[in-house]
Amino acid sequence: MTIAELHRHPLNTPPKDVFSLPAESFIDAWAKALDLTESDLSSDDRLSLANAIRGGTNRLRVIDALKARRPVPSPLDGLPGVQALRREPDQFAMVENFVRFSPEDDAAFLRFAFSRICGRDPTSAERLELEFDLRRGVLTRAAIVKRIVAIARRDGQTAYWDTLLPDDENEPSESADVSNASITPSGLLVNTAGQAVVVFVREVENVGWMIGPDLMRQSLQIHEGNWSVQPGWLLTGPKRSFADGDWLLDIDLIQPPTAKLDVEIVANSGLDFLQSITLVGSFSGTLCVAIKREHRFLELRVRIHERSPEDSWLRPRNISMRLVS
Repeated sequence: MTIAELHRHPLNTPPKDVFSLPAESFIDAWAKALDLTESDLSSDDRLSLANAIRGGTNRLRVIDALKARRPVPSPLDGLPGVQALRREPDQFAMVENFVRFSPEDDAAFLRFAFSRICGRDPTSAERLELEFDLRRGVLTRAAIVKRIVAIARRDGQTAYWDTLLPDDENEPSESADVSNASITPSGLLVNTAGQAVVVFVREVENVGWMIGPDLMRQSLQIHEGNWSVQPGWLLTGPKRSFADGDWLLDIDLIQPPTAKLDVEIVANSGLDFLQSITLVGSFSGTLCVAIKREHRFLELRVRIHERSPEDSWLRPRNISMRLVS
């Protein structure tokens, strides 16, 4: 895709010097051009994509990720089903991306890790403590990265760490570490066939809907037994890492015959599309999602297209994923 083609898609025209802007200004300019609101593109996601640019990700790839967030997107048929992009260092921290930075300079390593994960420099107390423990060999760099992720979460940010090392080679956490992205998502269960199942949304008879607690969603407003929905993101999350292998995405939902919605499975802040489909009318079926080791921080996205007031409802009976191999 050429730059000229990219300029035909936005709702507004970005500045002529957009490709020379700093990373965060570049993201803001394209977000404004694509009319993305805070609900479409959160501050955490803006920071994640800006960090990806600073880490060397092609800006055209980032524009593709931004365009996919438009409330009523252009068709995604031209996107490849699977991309293999390395996770860039940011608050969703791949440990390996940090521990190799400036191996002879612990102070530079700490500044880099704090900047990417916490969005700030370490305080003097934090720097002195962590440098002291590194110098004595009390903590490894991998353990330091996990501790910095915990500090980011204490600061009120959404942050997780993950590693590509096998479990038996990954050093144990100091405690039950909720910042480990590979810890089982809250909506995971085992079905009667012994398969691991992650439940995003499931209708429970005479009760209502069971919705995964790790998901962000529109306000649940019930009208005549259906979920009243608005255009834009309906569900997003959980940005957690799943076991690699073949997963089946089961979808069973009822909506008006002409109503449209998008269902996407993405990894690495939307840089890797693992599955995407636009559904028109009611649907019941299964899609295959191939998850590889480099696919981290997975996210389900359900996005509602513009629809008439009388069609602004949805009845999701089941949206879940199960591991088959």
